[in-house]
Amino acid sequence: MAGLHITRDDETMARAIYPVLMDVIRRRASIDLANLALAVRERCPEPEHPIYRLRPDDLPRPLQVLRAFTSPRGYPDMTCVVVQGTAPLTAEDYADPMRAAARAAGFDWPSVEEQLALQCDKWRRDFERRE
Repeated sequence: MAGLHITRDDETMARAIYPVLMDVIRRRASIDLANLALAVRERCPEPEHPIYRLRPDDLPRPLQVLRAFTSPRGYPDMTCVVVQGTAPLTAEDYADPMRAAARAAGFDWPSVEEQLALQCDKWRRDFERRE
């Protein structure tokens, strides 16, 4: 994840995807890219939101951004609940996908929500300085 250049759309999408993934994790379920896109659109009805410019196949990028937040902190990978068919989207990252999902389900995500918001704010300031 080193060297990941995070854009305004990446940061906006990470904020929008997070609550959807939290719902999926709480239900101990999984979600595919098409349904992830639909769920984000339900939560973000503003037509200028980047979800309306992206296809479901574009969603791995903001998922990678969320991993850029969780991985260095040692948090579970919340994106492990996103599937393609019946397999985790990033199956190569999980020796045991069920264990990764169980770890995500057992984690205290509300305790890191503020940290994610602060990180997104930092990313936003970083790309605003680059503009």
